[in-house]
Amino acid sequence: MEEEICKNQHRRPLICYDMIKDKQGSNNVLKCFILVDEAWLYNCDPTIKQQSSEWKHPSSPTLKKANTVKLAGLREAGWSNRRIGRYLGRSDMVAARCWQQWITEGRIYRRGGSGRPRNTNDLENRAIRRVATSAPTTSLASIQRHLPPSRHPVPSRETIRRRLTEVGLRSRRPLRRLPLTPHHRQCRLDFYQPRATWSVTDWRRVIFSDESRFSLSADDHRTRVWRRTGQRSDPAFIVECHTAISQGVTVWGAISWDTRSSLVVLQGTLTARRYVDDILTPIVLPMLSSRPGAIYQQDNARPHTARLSQQCLQGYDVLPWPARSPDLSPIEHFWDALGRQLQPSRDTGELTAQMQRLWQDLPQGVISDLTESMPHRISASCIAARGGFTTY
Repeated sequence: MEEEICKNQHRRPLICYDMIKDKQGSNNVLKCFILVDEAWLYNCDPTIKQQSSEWKHPSSPTLKKANTVKLAGLREAGWSNRRIGRYLGRSDMVAARCWQQWITEGRIYRRGGSGRPRNTNDLENRAIRRVATSAPTTSLASIQRHLPPSRHPVPSRETIRRRLTEVGLRSRRPLRRLPLTPHHRQCRLDFYQPRATWSVTDWRRVIFSDESRFSLSADDHRTRVWRRTGQRSDPAFIVECHTAISQGVTVWGAISWDTRSSLVVLQGTLTARRYVDDILTPIVLPMLSSRPGAIYQQDNARPHTARLSQQCLQGYDVLPWPARSPDLSPIEHFWDALGRQLQPSRDTGELTAQMQRLWQDLPQGVISDLTESMPHRISASCIAARGGFTTY
């Protein structure tokens, strides 16, 4: 078929040229031609809108209604089922079934399925989607109440869930972020706009630091279980968690593009004096002194912003950090990578030893990749979001 089309494309200019050449001198060339053509006419019974959108066998790919008419014409023109299938992009069995239906019943239509009819119509499906998209936190029971009041019986929650799944809407855990006021957003913009031109080389000079706490019975809500219906209360599928603050370990660490500090285990509450004596003086100041042009980053915790800590860091470059911006600090993602590899521990001593080992074993390439993502965090995420939430 494709070869015939290519031949006709080359023949058409030659035929037109010959006709114009033969009729030179004539006042009206078009009066010299008689145009004839033939067409196929088929009887297609009207069907409902849903059936007329596409015609297919329950086990075959989609075959449009126009293609079924074309299939009958090509078959009567002498084409084989295999050739028709290749031309329409379908299997030869689809072409054979449609042709058999044509010669036995005189038409091609979609047979009704043997399954259970759908419990909702198009209007109700649109109402379900509209409620779910306008209020993403709404529940299935709330969507049931928003359906037309004359609806009886009311679609079940599983039916509503299936209708939402058909359009790509699934129930997922929301991304949790700290609340940002207009003042916080403006502070974030004031910090990032002057540094939007920083390259990866500039961010490689920054030493990111932070504290983090890891508990013995941490529940990050990532754990899932495979169970059957009715096994929700089975002890084998229950994850135990404490409501009060459980035992844990608070640690401090600092990372840079090509190095990292030692992991400091903090005992008790971190004060400004302990921050200076246990962290700044023995660890941070030697790191800054050995790296010319290094910049130290810390958040706005009270021990960090205390006068004693500020006096200790005088003479060194300190990166001012906007409030409520942990999503832009790469060390937060490093803590997350460390926490994902932690195994259950019996006591704080075992947890501490495990964290010390993981802190040293995590590849430096992870830190390098996180540092090199800073230009994108600043320009493409924070500035584009006008100081709002980022995708990190």
